[in-house]
Amino acid sequence: MENNRISLQAIYDEIIQHYSWGNYEEAKKRLLRKKYSFLQKNLVLCDPTAFKEKGANFVPANDAPIIRDLLIEAVNDSEDSMIVDWFNGNVDTSDSLTATLLYMQLKPVIMKPYILGETDEVTMDEWLRTVSAAINHSTARNTLAIKRSLENFRNSSLPLDATIGYGDIIATYEDGTRSFGLRGERSPIDIKGKTVEQILDEVGTQDDYFAVLAQMLDLFDAHAKARAREHIETLAMAKEAFEAEKADDAIDRDSIASEYVIWYQRVHDFLEQNPEVCKDIEKKVGTTGLAEFFQMRGR
Repeated sequence: MENNRISLQAIYDEIIQHYSWGNYEEAKKRLLRKKYSFLQKNLVLCDPTAFKEKGANFVPANDAPIIRDLLIEAVNDSEDSMIVDWFNGNVDTSDSLTATLLYMQLKPVIMKPYILGETDEVTMDEWLRTVSAAINHSTARNTLAIKRSLENFRNSSLPLDATIGYGDIIATYEDGTRSFGLRGERSPIDIKGKTVEQILDEVGTQDDYFAVLAQMLDLFDAHAKARAREHIETLAMAKEAFEAEKADDAIDRDSIASEYVIWYQRVHDFLEQNPEVCKDIEKKVGTTGLAEFFQMRGR
């Protein structure tokens, strides 16, 4: 194990040498420790005690070049960089475009050590997947694709964007004033139990299309919550069977980066946002502390 790991101190020394910071060594090491703490708590979400021995922090040797290069970029104040801003907590990755642009900057930094032969492909892939999950890059990419499709649909359906009152009966009086004798009203489209062809046969305006899309999204939302619950119930049963304290106890940590840890944190967030679901699962499986079991952040 000694040969397969590198101390963080050695990584800090490399970065200090890279920037020729010898005259400010102690101050810069404090800065680097702060940046690594951010990486640990906000990116990989690993348990710090799992990578500490006798008070000294270490990382797997294959991770070291990637961590080094990420920290080099984290303290690079020579030019505007989203990576620098991100390590300073100033990047909102809930915005799809921002998350996509950040990933585009992080990806080559993570790939570089593999290209130079300093690490292996598996480690590079683990880091790419973990970073993608941590900043919700896949979700952001899909969201932007749907947004583009919606804009295309908006433009192609403009000829159907009409507010003409079909079926309105208007009475005109001798003095020129008018009033509605009868208002023509379209019945809202209900997609429940209908095929796509049946739904499209009822669509007549752009508003109809958007009403159908809104109902589809409601169906997806309900289905996603139900499917998530099924997966969490399975994990809850495993928790009881193996008597684990934390969801990532069974992970073989050859790297500090693991997409599983990000996923577990998402499960925690889901349970926190849906406490009634959490209670129902705990009651059904016969367990307690389910949300805390999946909490990876803040350790």
